[in-house]
Amino acid sequence: MLSLRAPEAPATPRERTFLPEVQALRALAVLLVVVYHLWPNRLTGGYVGVDVFFVISGFLITSHLRREVERTGTLSLRAFYARRARRLLPAALLVLLVTALASGLLLPVSRWAATAGDVLASTFYVQNWALAGRAVDYSASQDAASVVQHYWSLSVEEQFYAGWPLLVLALVWLAGRTRSGRPLLLPGIAVVTAASLAWSVYWTATEPAAAYFQTPTRVWELGVGAVLALGLSGARAQALLASGPMVPVVLRWAGFAAIAVAAVTLSSASPFPGYLALLPVLGTAAVIAAGDTGPRDPSSRLVSLAPTQFVGDVSYAVYLWHWPLIVLAPFALARPLTTVDKLAVLAASLLLAWGTRQLVEQPAQQWRRLRRPLVVGVCTVVAMALVSGVAAWQYHRVDVAQAAARDELAAAQEDPCFGAGSLAPGATGCGDVFGPPASLVLPEDDAPWFRDPACRPTRGGPSDTDLGVKTCRFGTDAPTRRVALVGDSHAEHWRGAVHEIARQQGWELVEIFRGACPVTEARVLAFQGDGTDTEGCARWGGQVTDWLTSHDVDAVVTTSFTTAFTFAGEDSLEAGAQGFAATWTAWLDAGLEVDVLRDVPTTGLPHVPECLQAHPDDPRECSRPRDEAVVPDAATLAAERIAAPGLHLVDLTDYFCDETTCYTAIGGAVVYFDANHLTAQYSRSLAPFLFEELV
Repeated sequence: MLSLRAPEAPATPRERTFLPEVQALRALAVLLVVVYHLWPNRLTGGYVGVDVFFVISGFLITSHLRREVERTGTLSLRAFYARRARRLLPAALLVLLVTALASGLLLPVSRWAATAGDVLASTFYVQNWALAGRAVDYSASQDAASVVQHYWSLSVEEQFYAGWPLLVLALVWLAGRTRSGRPLLLPGIAVVTAASLAWSVYWTATEPAAAYFQTPTRVWELGVGAVLALGLSGARAQALLASGPMVPVVLRWAGFAAIAVAAVTLSSASPFPGYLALLPVLGTAAVIAAGDTGPRDPSSRLVSLAPTQFVGDVSYAVYLWHWPLIVLAPFALARPLTTVDKLAVLAASLLLAWGTRQLVEQPAQQWRRLRRPLVVGVCTVVAMALVSGVAAWQYHRVDVAQAAARDELAAAQEDPCFGAGSLAPGATGCGDVFGPPASLVLPEDDAPWFRDPACRPTRGGPSDTDLGVKTCRFGTDAPTRRVALVGDSHAEHWRGAVHEIARQQGWELVEIFRGACPVTEARVLAFQGDGTDTEGCARWGGQVTDWLTSHDVDAVVTTSFTTAFTFAGEDSLEAGAQGFAATWTAWLDAGLEVDVLRDVPTTGLPHVPECLQAHPDDPRECSRPRDEAVVPDAATLAAERIAAPGLHLVDLTDYFCDETTCYTAIGGAVVYFDANHLTAQYSRSLAPFLFEELV
């Protein structure tokens, strides 16, 4: 039977220079992250491995800074930053360079610009802020995963390394200026840590998507490691061990258990970091605090195993390599990854990590010339410039491809058979309607959420009106009709068609959008299976109704990504239908005409342009059976039930599908910009057919 008895505590514990338990934590952390990325449905909370890394980094860096302060009374910032650069930058910049080059060879053109931007953000360690900005932008949330998005955690750490020694130096200086002369490191860092934790809890509850990536919501995790480094030094460590031989063993087992519980119980729907991050963070701190629990502790055998220590040694490089392999491998293989493929990715990550450590990391730390801060600085600038140059070259390639695409589309759009025109009743001579599109490259202005400089905000904005609704107005000062386009991003992707109609007919157009929120009295519980802002959507929906019924508007054109929502009630479909019906009835009672656009068919694809680029000669490979793409939805059900002359259901499904199949390339146009939003080119081609239905 395994024994949990610990050995007698040493009388005078000495600070160890090698910590096998920390290497074991690194191994556990990187394996959690990699397994989560390969099998997210199997280990739903594996992302907490990043939090384990944060605590370790805070502990080790602060331990080093504390020793230097105790030895010299101050810090050498130049030496500190040079050491960090030698340790972290060679491998990180190498992986960025290889990834940028491989992306240009393997990824479709549609992803070059985003990849180049992310490579630049990662090179200068601001990737976390780039992702935080996208997290609060619904349109950007539809983007495919970035090939270097895992650099967000490295960005947080580098920003921590940039500021932390300055904080330590400031606290040491202040302590020297006080009359008492008491050390301020521990209380000062504890205050910063507590403040960051409080902000993390608040911001996670307020803006959970952005909070995940932002530095202020994560500093406390590194701060816990820092407090541990200061609080368990010298006599404090001896006091812990003297408290009883079982204390370190219990701490270690409880710590590992906390990390494991977090990994298997949390998920992408969990509000994180916030207070939930306390579980893996305190678990990691407990393992580190326990220290060496001795040979009688069964966990010591696992911690000291050669494979455990090896994975801990290469954990940094494994983290760097695994994600680009996961993203790029499906493009190299031209198919989704199988279980065997995923195991191969895991093995390749370990092999590349070992090679990187042997050939890059260790030589960079041992090379004598790199011990001079000036040499480190010059090498860093040169390496960053090289990676930035590759990213700039990628941008140039994008510009060339997009210019060619705009020319091809301009010529193609002159043809009356372009896009939906090829499916018009009586259309003849249109050739292969569902054949290859005129251009597989989508220009930037083909995005469904384009910005029109003609926008006239109601209050210098886009504005917040007195009823809390952000609006944007287009059109003439003496319009023939005032029309509101209302809904989520699936209303927004009709802008191409509705703007074209408004220009031709002299309408004034008012736009009211909110991503992932339908305008309905039904309560939205989830969006595409994930939790959403239920209260915020409900509040916004009520404000939209208040605005529409109190302003001079003739008609409302509305739609939403209805099939993506889960509504509160025993029957989500029925609850949603009742909610839409109640909202539209209120609009009708206010004298508004209501035009409900049936939502576009679903594609079942993660990214349509990438599928089309993978099958350039036969876009039918990216089509979907009509009975799968067109399914019952709450909005259509509600519109069919309301027998009021002022409400009209507009169903343009036949401009996406024939009797059996729905297509992603029609009449030379690419229909979808991503998985479910229309391109501006196809939306504009629908204008004459939408106008016929609206009037």
